[in-house]
Amino acid sequence: MIRYQKPVILMRPGAPNDRLAEKLGRQGMNVWRWPAFTILPPEDPERVKNRLNDLSSFDMVLLASPSAVAASAVYVKEWPEHITLATIGSGTARVIRAAWGADTHVLYPEGETFESGSERLFELLKNRGFPSRVLIVRGQVGREWLREQLLAHGTDVEVLPAYQRAPLELSTLELEKLQNAVKIFPAPIVYLTSTDAVGVLMHAVKTVPGALEWLQRGFVLTIHPRPKAQLEEVGFRNVALVSAKDDRVQEAILKLLTIS
Repeated sequence: MIRYQKPVILMRPGAPNDRLAEKLGRQGMNVWRWPAFTILPPEDPERVKNRLNDLSSFDMVLLASPSAVAASAVYVKEWPEHITLATIGSGTARVIRAAWGADTHVLYPEGETFESGSERLFELLKNRGFPSRVLIVRGQVGREWLREQLLAHGTDVEVLPAYQRAPLELSTLELEKLQNAVKIFPAPIVYLTSTDAVGVLMHAVKTVPGALEWLQRGFVLTIHPRPKAQLEEVGFRNVALVSAKDDRVQEAILKLLTIS
């Protein structure tokens, strides 16, 4: 088996990151697991429980992420018939159907992840007709643009922070590993999946001399034009879009390792 020196830094939060890391590790890749965020329980779990147990005043629930799905599934075993579920892409739609059944109706923009997002969902809602009252289930922050657009078009919106996101903080051992890598390894391949992860990455490495420049010389794979634009704005030179499906990410990383 080929053993690759170039680090592959995986920043997707949660179990999907671990699953992909194990697949890449079996192919001899030098995988670093740096999830951009760790998902924690909400600050006010009683509020989450009470709100999700009484949805009588809403006609739509927007589950903003797989973490929002997991948080909701703790309290909701079956959605009321009058509720329309919505989300921002096919990946979270698959997680919704895994949680509540393959026949669960979900409104979402179809296609690859880079064809999804708040803007595409907003267009769907505009064509369908805006709901009167929406509950957005999310972390402490997120989907502000969509919330503002819905409010501007007459929809009453309530936000429910159903989980917390703790940003990546590298341990002393990880910082030492990074410091050594900057000196001896080729610039890495980074896979991240959100705009917020860009700032988290830059903050996490700021105490290691030369680390940011090392990262910027490498390759970054991401799943949507927004993080791609953010990465390029802060100096990353080689950024490409990739499908969020594990096999596509794996193919893209292997190709980059082969040609670099």
